[in-house]
Amino acid sequence: MLPNNEMAASYNSVNLFYNFPNGVEDVWQLRKVDTESLQITRGAQASNDDLSSLDSWTQTVLTKSSLGSSQSLDSTGTGFSSANTTPGDSPVGTPSTKKKKLSLKPALKLNVDDTWSSPRQKRRRHKYKKNIQASSAKVRAVMKQSRNPQFRLRMFLLTLFALIITIASFTWHMYQKQLLQIAIGDKIRFHEARRVLHLLKEDGKELVEAALGKEIPSDLNPYQCDIHSKLASVKICEEWKYRAKLHINFSHNSNLSCYNIHWTSLAMDTVLQDCIALKQANWYGMGLQRQLQWPLKVTPGDSSYPLVTGDGVEQMFGGILDRYWLSSDGVAVLVDSDVPLYITITKEHLCLQSRNDREFPYQQTHPISLKYTICTSKDMRILHSNVLLNYRSPLIDDRGETFLTSPIWVPPNGEELTQTSVQEFANRIMEHSSKVLPGFVLLDSRWQQEEGSLDFNRKTFPDPKEILKILRNKGFRVLLVIHPFVCLPSRTFEQATEELHLVSDREKNVPLLTRWQGSVCGLLDFTNNSTSSWFLARLLKLKQKYNIDGFVFTGGQTTYLPRYYIYHTSAINPDMFLQHYLSIAKKLNSILGTEVGFLTQSFPGFVRMTPRTVSWDRFSGLGSVIPEVLTLGLLGYPLVNPGSVGGDGEGEKPSKELFLRWFELVVFLPVVQFSLAPGDYDLEVVNTVNRLFAIREELVLPIYKTALEQFRETAAPLVRPLWWIAPEDVHAQTSDSQFLVGQQIMVAPVLEDGRRTRDIYLPAGWWKDHLLHEVRRGGKWLHNYPVPLTKVAYFSATDEPLS
Repeated sequence: MLPNNEMAASYNSVNLFYNFPNGVEDVWQLRKVDTESLQITRGAQASNDDLSSLDSWTQTVLTKSSLGSSQSLDSTGTGFSSANTTPGDSPVGTPSTKKKKLSLKPALKLNVDDTWSSPRQKRRRHKYKKNIQASSAKVRAVMKQSRNPQFRLRMFLLTLFALIITIASFTWHMYQKQLLQIAIGDKIRFHEARRVLHLLKEDGKELVEAALGKEIPSDLNPYQCDIHSKLASVKICEEWKYRAKLHINFSHNSNLSCYNIHWTSLAMDTVLQDCIALKQANWYGMGLQRQLQWPLKVTPGDSSYPLVTGDGVEQMFGGILDRYWLSSDGVAVLVDSDVPLYITITKEHLCLQSRNDREFPYQQTHPISLKYTICTSKDMRILHSNVLLNYRSPLIDDRGETFLTSPIWVPPNGEELTQTSVQEFANRIMEHSSKVLPGFVLLDSRWQQEEGSLDFNRKTFPDPKEILKILRNKGFRVLLVIHPFVCLPSRTFEQATEELHLVSDREKNVPLLTRWQGSVCGLLDFTNNSTSSWFLARLLKLKQKYNIDGFVFTGGQTTYLPRYYIYHTSAINPDMFLQHYLSIAKKLNSILGTEVGFLTQSFPGFVRMTPRTVSWDRFSGLGSVIPEVLTLGLLGYPLVNPGSVGGDGEGEKPSKELFLRWFELVVFLPVVQFSLAPGDYDLEVVNTVNRLFAIREELVLPIYKTALEQFRETAAPLVRPLWWIAPEDVHAQTSDSQFLVGQQIMVAPVLEDGRRTRDIYLPAGWWKDHLLHEVRRGGKWLHNYPVPLTKVAYFSATDEPLS
């Protein structure tokens, strides 16, 4: 028997195992492992499964054996305790069942071929091999079952079901794609679900974005409606059930592309609203309005406004309107006249709304509609001319040319209008205006005995024929202001009531009353042909009796109508009344003017702006003149009368500086009107007026006469914005204090009190400076340009100077 220390050393050098007790001797014996086998084993990696099996077997055996020997495995599992034992003796005690888990997971293993590998790699390979074998077994099983007819039927049904699902999914996808967008040609994209219309340029860039049907619930999807034969030109027809129907079509030519959008309501309470994105562009048009700005700015407040004529002072809009907007991006919007239109302009959108409102001003109707046209072109100047020639009726009568050469003189509002005051006014004009043609004397409506009587007031004009003769002998011609109201008390009111010429209640034939110039009046119904004939006959009689040269039409704006008006010929839009009213003018064969208008571009005379206050104010005084003149010119009215020099105040006399600066502006406009004679100031004012009239006759009038002759073919305004010669120039687009006379002269008047300098923008090109007598290159600003009180800065386009 070996000593304990030698035995321990021997045990540590080799792996030892117990032999299982046989049936003869119930003892444990030590067995030495074969070194050759051990060497081979070291070359191979032990499996985790093998180690687990060995550990499990060893533990089971040790547990079941009761070895009474005191010999036991040490805590490391690699040797015995120090108790004395012999190989033949039985163990004193039972080996302990507690066993510490062996740490047999080396990070790397040296292989027989002198390479290193991880045990995990082999385990993964073994796992993959098992998976491949399992898959192969399944494939073989399926192949074996495929010979079964019942299995083949199941597979066929499964394939057919999958095909049906695929087709249904593809169909749904295509439907959703169509629902998302409809494309027509290269210029129209319409998203049905979002209800957004995109109009594109030829290069594919977006030109117009319009959100349609804003008041229709967003979760309500449309369906394509039937296009009847009469709507064969319609390219898009969509219907939102029980809400509204939408038609879109278009037309193209070499200079103009137009898209027609037509909504029709399918319910009484449907509100139709489309919003056109302004896209940071500058917009113009619409007509006269309170605090008009150039370009157009946002409308005050959050609510929408009915776009109908008013006085432009207490009401939102003035007496001359058009449903026409023009954009610097080359986009024009025109709304049909029979739409009950409400508008809102924000920083981002121009919103057009149509609704069946039970209140004033539109007549109730069902179904309501929202019809408008969007036209586009490469150049907004070309676009504007084509739109007016195709969608409006420009002036073709040249009788208004006389207003270019003859000023209009209006007796001041603050003075009583009598035969004596008119004669004294004419004398003052003749005394200090030797170089100015006498022109016209315009008598406001106070010349009548009663408003609407169409006869002179014999208390203030005891001998009207005499004063008219005196005026003609001095070289003046006479214009009278007329209006469509017949006021109480007068015999004419009784006659108009008996003959049913007034807007009346249809059941009781009682005139519907309103107020005009502080009097209670009835309104003549010019939608009735008999009323128009009756009124025309009275005007012709007045003209023949007193040899009147012409008339200026005023009144008739929608805001002056009785609140429950009913026309003889019904119309949704009450402004259509003005077309019937002004149609009389063409039959008078007289010199004419008007302060009101709606789609009346063919009116044969001048149009007069809303009266201006005696001030420098940029919204109602001198600063507001240029924006309104430019706006009226764009609407298609070539002969614009800016009102009286110095303003149209009652009894308020403008300062000398305001009068001079005002005249320096007006002398370059088509029509010049005075309510104060230059002689009412001093000799410096008289000399300045005479000198500027000479410049007008020499430089301005030839340009205006030629432009007026060409107007019927070009529709180009006589007074033009700077962008007319520089459509892409942002500075030209936003200039509201300068203007062009035709395309030859650029005027930059001083519009602020006490200023003797101003900043002037010269568009690209070469300009002759008439004030400093030099030629300047354009495309730049002239800062602090000096302008004395009696001078005005103006420049003529010229050729490039010789180097």
